[in-house]
Amino acid sequence: MPMTARYRVDLDGYMRVCDQNYSRLLKLIPALESGRTAPDSGASWEFPIARSAMRVRISLLESFPYTTTLRISTQNGFPEWHAGLTSPVVEVRMYHDAATAEPVSYQGHRRIPARSDVPNADMYHQDEKRQVNEFLAEWLQLCLVSGVGIRSSDILCID
Repeated sequence: MPMTARYRVDLDGYMRVCDQNYSRLLKLIPALESGRTAPDSGASWEFPIARSAMRVRISLLESFPYTTTLRISTQNGFPEWHAGLTSPVVEVRMYHDAATAEPVSYQGHRRIPARSDVPNADMYHQDEKRQVNEFLAEWLQLCLVSGVGIRSSDILCID
């Protein structure tokens, strides 16, 4: 049986995506920038996705001077052919002092390891954490290319 190379975590690449996700979040919601008066916990923003009925909702879970935790999920418009699946939900922690944003939970799973042996009890891919981070990047980019963002003077909150 041939030996396969063990998965190696590309920390530089992973952190680069985290840093880009931080920038994407600030482009979408400039009020989250460190040093500004942050909205109260419970605030949320919705972004329609072009050419679909889907909306991405970003909810503020907690805000401290150096960190902000957000929940990003889809609202209405999840395609009908996904009937048996749940809408994606990612919790993200923004670290303002390091200007980076890291996914801390995906579909309720916390502490996703950077590298997993395959097979494993949680059925993670060997690079599950990287995949969740890149999924978040694509999701935020989709919001940005849809041309929707909150202007810095706007603090549009629903709820």
